[in-house]
Amino acid sequence: MRSSLILTLTSFSASIAAAASIQCSATNQTTACLCAPNQAKTTYPNKCQISEVFGYLADGNFTAFLSKVSPTVNWTIMGTHPLAGTYTNRTIFAIDALQRLSNTLQSTAGTTPLTLTQIIGGGDEEWSVQELHGLGTCKNGLKYDNRFAWITRWSTEGIILQVRAYLDSALVHRAITENESKEYLYSDQRDVLQAGPSGIGCTSN
Repeated sequence: MRSSLILTLTSFSASIAAAASIQCSATNQTTACLCAPNQAKTTYPNKCQISEVFGYLADGNFTAFLSKVSPTVNWTIMGTHPLAGTYTNRTIFAIDALQRLSNTLQSTAGTTPLTLTQIIGGGDEEWSVQELHGLGTCKNGLKYDNRFAWITRWSTEGIILQVRAYLDSALVHRAITENESKEYLYSDQRDVLQAGPSGIGCTSN
């Protein structure tokens, strides 16, 4: 019985040691790795804190995510597609980019199919790079499988100040143009004012 107890304690100690020695790598970006206890204080958000911010997107909590974005953020969406351009206002970015793209996708019970897969930098570096994976289905049945790289500049308070976002332009173009409005036939009765894309807010006088 004593030998069994010693073996159990040895296994337990080994497990504790293994947990304490978890190392981040290109293939290990788990919470256990990124949010290991007793992390040193850094000037800018560390990988654990960055993963928490981007976790709001995975949960579909845009309000919480945007609370970590500066109201005067400089956010450039690269490429040639309807969302491309530089946004210098958080509200305009949220409505004309995030919400507009989200509205092309089928409902996923309050969540957005955007998950964080990799973080480079952060901590004592002002800039970090996040790789994200967007996976879902558009309202017209188009498979939405997109990879993003967001090059992000942080404040010392953990607020996003600047982003350069790279993505699959062709896929975003299809998602917007094929799902934002339907096609009409010459026989359709056009007697109701149609709302414009989210953010434009067309209304009658």
